[in-house]
Amino acid sequence: MDQFLQALINGVMLGGFYAVMVLGFSVIWGVMGVINLAHGELVMLGAYITWVLNKQFGWEPFAALVVVMPVMFVLGYILQRVLINRVVERPHLISLLVTFGLGIMLSNSVKLIYTADPRQTKTALSGFWRVGQITFPVTKTYILLAALIIMLLLYLFLQYTRTGKSIRAAAQNREAARIVGIEIHQVYAITFAICTALTGAAGMLISPTQAIFPFMGPPLTLKAFAITAMSGLGSIPGALMGGIVLGLVEVFIATYIPGIGTNLGIVSSFVLLVVVLVTRPQGLFGGLQPATEVR
Repeated sequence: MDQFLQALINGVMLGGFYAVMVLGFSVIWGVMGVINLAHGELVMLGAYITWVLNKQFGWEPFAALVVVMPVMFVLGYILQRVLINRVVERPHLISLLVTFGLGIMLSNSVKLIYTADPRQTKTALSGFWRVGQITFPVTKTYILLAALIIMLLLYLFLQYTRTGKSIRAAAQNREAARIVGIEIHQVYAITFAICTALTGAAGMLISPTQAIFPFMGPPLTLKAFAITAMSGLGSIPGALMGGIVLGLVEVFIATYIPGIGTNLGIVSSFVLLVVVLVTRPQGLFGGLQPATEVR
């Protein structure tokens, strides 16, 4: 029972990170109809910014959010205006090729600057809290709390701010939004910038617990795709639940199949995706949303 509870706790904590990691990917796909294949590389970039602040200036990784998110926001805005805006209304294959090329450029640029050696940030929020035979990793607990706060703030932003309502309106009906005076391309730029900032935050959250390296992006993009397909486009509750499901699958597989570990957990996550798409194509949590709707 203790082993089961420990795996459950670890899976939920991992799922919290996955939920934040998938938000930017899911919202961009839901609002703009763009599948961002450079998503994992943007997570990597956020992790490297955190590492630089930690290594060179001694910043606590969680404090680095005040730099990581604004820097990634500006980067996202520039990328959308210069690059993504040119392909957003063109065939999907064009945006796939453009974002794929962007991901390759980012990962190789980081490799040229910092080499391919794995890095990891150091945090004072380390150690464990013990309750009986169950341990709660301090770092992962704070990561889960930060993830929940970020998701809550995004939900409140989309629901109650003027810009958030404009994003939802543009997602639901692009032409109707234009008729009522919403500047679609400006909304798309802000959406991409916000989602890039969220992706950078995910990179910060992963940096104290996992090794970061230039080519860590593709597996994260694939996981984001799997969670989005299971939970629905732009659904914040769905992203949380989908992330937790994926985290639990990976942790339980790694816990109960000795000698196989996390590799089988990663494979199992995509087996789960196939099973869901075959048996429940509308998704696990309220259904797959069309690319024109954000909940």
